[in-house]
Amino acid sequence: MSQNNIKRIVLLALMIALSAAGAYIIIPSPIGTVAFDSAPGYLASMIFGGGSGSIVLFLGHLLSAMKSGFPLGMLHLGIAVLMGVCGLVFAYLYNKANSLLAAVVAIILNGIVLDAVLIPFLGYHFFLSMFIPLLLGSAVNVVLAVVIHKILGERINLKKLRNQGSYHEKN
Repeated sequence: MSQNNIKRIVLLALMIALSAAGAYIIIPSPIGTVAFDSAPGYLASMIFGGGSGSIVLFLGHLLSAMKSGFPLGMLHLGIAVLMGVCGLVFAYLYNKANSLLAAVVAIILNGIVLDAVLIPFLGYHFFLSMFIPLLLGSAVNVVLAVVIHKILGERINLKKLRNQGSYHEKN
């Protein structure tokens, strides 16, 4: 394994660890799983691409749900998959359009669409009770990731970091 691949794996592990830590910074909600766990996933999506970001978002949600005792049971697995999809869409729009469009779409997907997908399973009252916390949590996580990426981009060469290793994702 090359040094570049090891560096990439270590940085992704760091993002996952940051997601785990962020799971403990909670935004008040009825079920307690809205937290700062997804900012590292969105950041990874911008730095490494959608696949890597999706992995961090997927694991970040599961870590947040685990910390809260999996209040929605097996639905958390589906939510984690949908979080991964949010990362793919975010990375695609970030690369093909711009960070503003990517951020707005990710916030809507994560904060509204994901909540609406759960209506058949948990009802309309669950959707209403989670609407504000999820929308707020999504906005804070996505904006935080974009701001951190902008700050990091001014200090280190993120394009070089993204292109390192043989596992470079073409988005």
